[in-house]
Amino acid sequence: MTPTRSPRGGRSTLGSLAIAFAAFGITTAQATEDVPRGTLTVDRDMVRVGVHSQLDWEITYPTGVTDIVDVDPNGTITPKRDVRMKVRVLGVAFQSGNKLLPLDGYWAKNGSSWSRFFYGIGTQVIPGLVLVDEQLKAGDYVDFGARGWDGRGWLPFHHTRVADPYVTVLKDGDTAPDYTPAYNQDTIEGFLAPYIAGDKISIGERDLIVLWEASTAKMGSKYFDMQDLVVLLTFE
Repeated sequence: MTPTRSPRGGRSTLGSLAIAFAAFGITTAQATEDVPRGTLTVDRDMVRVGVHSQLDWEITYPTGVTDIVDVDPNGTITPKRDVRMKVRVLGVAFQSGNKLLPLDGYWAKNGSSWSRFFYGIGTQVIPGLVLVDEQLKAGDYVDFGARGWDGRGWLPFHHTRVADPYVTVLKDGDTAPDYTPAYNQDTIEGFLAPYIAGDKISIGERDLIVLWEASTAKMGSKYFDMQDLVVLLTFE
């Protein structure tokens, strides 16, 4: 293949791109399949000893989490390429009257048995703490589930393996749920204030948020607030 030339005489070709991507540890095949894409231009064809060449490049990375993972209607997440997943709990707001109640959070990979990543009440949450740090391959799939304790026993387990209105997975730009919270908790906008812009979810381009309602309240009830457990997923 004969390389085409830029107006300045530099090469802007597949070969040049291979050089650019190699600098980032990316092969041409990977660049074609995945994302980063870009250009590299050189201001001359040949460089003599003692003469410096001018290199210009531009690399474009994926701009949305859906470029990296698929999220099915239930909330099961399947990476499109190898990624590193980090899981953090942003908040727990589960209680009866003034008594804080514990929540149990789980995740599973490729349909395996559930693994607990969190157990506790709201005051035990450390939002910046990474609770799961897992390398996933393209085609792996992960699910998330949670349940609440009402003081007498465990309430139903709500998870993403089936359609369940008590758990939802949201990406940047999705409309935030708007429910009246129980027991004078903050509104969901207040509880998620750093992650809400207007009525939209505002998170990183490679993030997802998972929200749970852990009670047995019906949709439309004042007790159905979808903020009992809030989890942030980051894909790198």
